[in-house]
Amino acid sequence: MEQFDQSLLHKYQRNQCTPEEYERVLEWFATPEGREYLDTVMTHDFDLATPDVTMSASQAGDLYKRILDTTGREQLHYRRPRWFTGLKVAAVLSGTLLLAYGGWKIYHQHRSTIIQTAYGEVRTVVLPDQSEVTLNGNSTLRYTGNWEGRKDREVWVEGEAYFSVRPSAVPRAFLVHTASDMKVEVLGTTFNLVDRHGRMQVVLNSGKVRLHSNKTPEEAIIMQPGDLVEYKEQVRTKVKNHTNPQRYSSWKRNSLQFENASFAELAQLLEDTYGVTVEIRDTSLLHQEFTGTVPSQQMDMLLEGLSQLFHLKVSHINNTVIIEEKNK
Repeated sequence: MEQFDQSLLHKYQRNQCTPEEYERVLEWFATPEGREYLDTVMTHDFDLATPDVTMSASQAGDLYKRILDTTGREQLHYRRPRWFTGLKVAAVLSGTLLLAYGGWKIYHQHRSTIIQTAYGEVRTVVLPDQSEVTLNGNSTLRYTGNWEGRKDREVWVEGEAYFSVRPSAVPRAFLVHTASDMKVEVLGTTFNLVDRHGRMQVVLNSGKVRLHSNKTPEEAIIMQPGDLVEYKEQVRTKVKNHTNPQRYSSWKRNSLQFENASFAELAQLLEDTYGVTVEIRDTSLLHQEFTGTVPSQQMDMLLEGLSQLFHLKVSHINNTVIIEEKNK
């Protein structure tokens, strides 16, 4: 029989495992070695059990099968254990099997849901509290599947996302964790968040949010609607006050709005969102700024809009976008 981490099994038996440790134990229970271990331990408990129980043998067998079937990655072939006879079967359920069932429930409550969008994909996700998160292309959202009984509502984001957070019936904070080790705390609000390449940007549409670093939580900043705040490599820079927040979430409406943007910023946006390599042939363009709106439903439509709006030659060859002056 495979030797599993005994200290982890002891923690499991004392109901002291973390959600990640519960997952490891329950995944092992789904292996032949793990099921053999469970049978052995429960047989020992059976020998010590007393018949003062209320659950029937049939109910016990059904529950045991359910645990084994649901903890496995594939459908398991169930073999009724030889010791499932008589009323003492249910007594075993007051020990090891119920502990396994409790661990299985905790595992499912803490199991993370991970949503990842492809390049150019926009997807809206409804969270357990009915709040909505719209992900831009090449972005990831992670959250636990069950928020009942939790102190806070928490999600983890990488990339770009637009949040529409519903107030909680029971006052609970809504926390957004980012790869930049920054945290956005809200109670009921809408905002756009970008977190890429060590730069995090938050634009608040409505409501109120508090931003702070996990390393220095005391240095928090309170945002009001229309505020734009950026953190670059953990250095906070309040770029603008009372900007037009609709411009920063225009991608959600299948368009991209630019205001005094540089072509270097445009190149980074195309690479991050659509997964292309951008080559700007004329270096003088890198320092130019432009303002305008182009459609973003499809890459070719976006490039055609850029070409017409800024009088440029924009070519899309394989996975490379080439931008140059038209007279070149």
